[in-house]
Amino acid sequence: MQGDADVVRTSNYLLAGMAPQDLELLWPSLYRENLPAKAYLERTGRRSDKIYFIESGVISLLETGDMRDPIEVGLLGREGMLGTTSLVADLLPQRDSYVQIAGRALVITRSDLLRASRSSDKILTYLLRYVQTQIAQMSLTVSASVRANVQMRLARKLLMYHDRVGLDDLPLTHENMSIMLGVRRASITHAIHSLEGEGWIRAQRGLVTIRDRAGLEIHCGPFYGVAERRYDEIMNIDRSTHANRSMRPPGLRALQV
Repeated sequence: MQGDADVVRTSNYLLAGMAPQDLELLWPSLYRENLPAKAYLERTGRRSDKIYFIESGVISLLETGDMRDPIEVGLLGREGMLGTTSLVADLLPQRDSYVQIAGRALVITRSDLLRASRSSDKILTYLLRYVQTQIAQMSLTVSASVRANVQMRLARKLLMYHDRVGLDDLPLTHENMSIMLGVRRASITHAIHSLEGEGWIRAQRGLVTIRDRAGLEIHCGPFYGVAERRYDEIMNIDRSTHANRSMRPPGLRALQV
């Protein structure tokens, strides 16, 4: 498959932070693909041969194991990749992966990635570190689900989406936010009114605008920021060294388009 000549300008953090000699092994097999909103990129128990390095948009990892309405147990954007189950073994996806906000990704097949990794064992080691950041994010989502109220949980999720989209206007509906938190739409409406009343957001039909990010962060307290710092630590990102290096972004809390 013909590689994309623009891949060296990718906004995906994992590819941007990869050793140049390892990226050179991957790029001939990478190609860009649009990710339309509401599309499923993976389904539970169904084999997928694609691995996505997200460049824009937001992907929800949905748990549906109890056969009730899906709930978002994790999310990823330009800091990450989708398809990690296939890195360890020929496993089937254990969650649905759903495009909450449309975007695009650089895609490679599992066979092509594994072929490249045979030329450099550092590739899989590096990508498996990212798996640890997802585990950290999910564990902190569980903690917030137990300890934080709906308003704080919604504020946390809006900050996480804001990190990945990089724009103040987030194309989110009540349905999107209900899936995020696994609560009824009436609870979402109440939480939105609460956050709007503080002047931190403005909500319109199908759109949430971040007006005061600092206020949202203060409101979240310890429920936002820990997973983001762990990402930096696990991926060995030192924000102080990235001021003039466009290929190595300065951590999730300072994302810019």
